[in-house]
Amino acid sequence: MSNYSHKAVNHALGIETVFKHASNTSLVKDTQANLIIDLGSGYMKCGFSEQPEPIVIPAAFKNPKPGNDRSIFSDFDPGRRAWVFPLENGLLPQDTSQLIHLCNLALEQFPMMNKQREKLQLTLLLFPQVKTEQVTAICKELQEALGCLHVEAAIQQILTWGCWGRKTGLIVDIGYTITFVTPIYRGFLLEEEILPLVTGSFFVSAEIRKLLLHKVETSPAELTSYYNRLATNGSAIRSIKQSHCQVFPMAVDDVFEDNIDFAFKGVNLPLGPLPWQAPEVLFQPTLLGVGDKGLTEAVIDVLQGVDPTVRAELASNIVFAGGGSMIPGLATRLETDIKSHIPHLTVKVYDLEYPLYSSWLGAAKM
Repeated sequence: MSNYSHKAVNHALGIETVFKHASNTSLVKDTQANLIIDLGSGYMKCGFSEQPEPIVIPAAFKNPKPGNDRSIFSDFDPGRRAWVFPLENGLLPQDTSQLIHLCNLALEQFPMMNKQREKLQLTLLLFPQVKTEQVTAICKELQEALGCLHVEAAIQQILTWGCWGRKTGLIVDIGYTITFVTPIYRGFLLEEEILPLVTGSFFVSAEIRKLLLHKVETSPAELTSYYNRLATNGSAIRSIKQSHCQVFPMAVDDVFEDNIDFAFKGVNLPLGPLPWQAPEVLFQPTLLGVGDKGLTEAVIDVLQGVDPTVRAELASNIVFAGGGSMIPGLATRLETDIKSHIPHLTVKVYDLEYPLYSSWLGAAKM
């Protein structure tokens, strides 16, 4: 079984390089410096264009009121009740204190720049369906609260195309709590056809948990306690997702088996078909009882909704972005599915080399 193959999985070397560079050189010059902050639904990416890659920080806070979780999906993912995600479901929060906290957290990663905020411009990378008037008001409020020279905003998906070097195509951006299917033509968003989905990468974690709990009921007695503890261990579930999960080229049935074990507490626990079944939730959210569209249906809906004169060009330039797209096999599966539904179109789906921070890299190149 393939591991996540992208460099974005292990940030240790990149972060070390960033801090070394930041401490040895003056990144705040006589002219203004620009800190790029990519506000994702699960992880924030921040850094200066001089850096080879951004620092990645969880964009979540401890929830002071565990019983007051606004997400209907909290039971699906271990630990979600304890956290608040400021940009969950792609929406900017009305309470800007959380965004101010995130920006301060980003600035603290660069002590030298943090001391010279009056020379600093912030560029915030946001989701494609935020309202212009809300963004303008928030940028002004952040500028005053942070004491920076200027705060501006840009759309993540447009900058992803800048990273890839193309101006036309369809971006399937899988974040932690939300997925956006975004058509772009010649550098412009086709705003009326943007499709948000509540299917984020945490769905895969939730499905892993559900399948592990099923194993509690069906496994030999000596293993049930281990599966039960594994099902409530968020770090172990994340490890299974990153190290073992892979998307099957077609819809997976329950009969499929694989001889994969997961070492947990000194015991090798057979995973069976779980590594193939769990990612299936991205294509069939109904597996978790959620009535939203799967990836294939969503992309087809967007393609059929755009003007026919641009449909073929979009279909031949579909690209995955976001940390949730890093499960091997996603591009092949989506391409196969779409071709089976729209055989008259030439369909090509691409993986980005750095999907977790592709929009940040696009901004850094501008």
